[in-house]
Amino acid sequence: MLIKSPSIILHRYPYSDSSWVVKALTASQGVVSFLVKGGKRHEFSFKNALDPLSFSEIVFKKTSKSELYFIKEASLIKWFPEMRNNLEALAIAQVMAEVILRYTPQEAELEKEFSLLLNAFESLDSSPKTSSILVQWLFEINDLWGYTIAIQYCVKCGATLKETPGDFFPELGGCLCKNCTSDSVPRANPLFLKDLWSFNQSMPLEKIPLMEKAFLLYLQRHLGSTQEIHSIQWLKEVRKLCSL
Repeated sequence: MLIKSPSIILHRYPYSDSSWVVKALTASQGVVSFLVKGGKRHEFSFKNALDPLSFSEIVFKKTSKSELYFIKEASLIKWFPEMRNNLEALAIAQVMAEVILRYTPQEAELEKEFSLLLNAFESLDSSPKTSSILVQWLFEINDLWGYTIAIQYCVKCGATLKETPGDFFPELGGCLCKNCTSDSVPRANPLFLKDLWSFNQSMPLEKIPLMEKAFLLYLQRHLGSTQEIHSIQWLKEVRKLCSL
């Protein structure tokens, strides 16, 4: 059966001296793995369309005999040049791609995930960029996968938050109001709590890496996963370089 689908290339690694295995998030089939024979050769016809983090249209043959499918045609839709020219934006895109790769099943329906990732890449490719793109994406992924982070109300008493939360309890699902934490010292970093309120009010964040880490750990906790997202370390290193 031939399938034609818009696709975001998540990862590519060598299979042999001349071939690649390519993993892509497709609009219609979820995460799919392709065996690309001869993909390393200079004369390979649609090499650019299979570059990691590219948005392409792929025609492939799906069979029940193998988990690796063969690509018949591939055409590049968007290469996201501005995103690639910005090291931090590129590192953020790699984090997003790795989260999808590690935490989603093969060939499950992921149309909403596809749209969310494509919109994030479009934002990373725009100018000026929104500095909290990864925070927003992680927040929305948590919500999409059924792990909504309560930032607008107290998870203990249900009251609407009208100021900086008193604490943050991932195991309960989000924020606690100050009335429900008046007798205890907050476990969460005060700067993180301040940014949670800023995020709730759509205001600029002061400690973006702290928010990214918290929302990623929230996702991992609720997934019950111990798989590390290695590209987070690369993002940290890139930010250090950019600050020099």
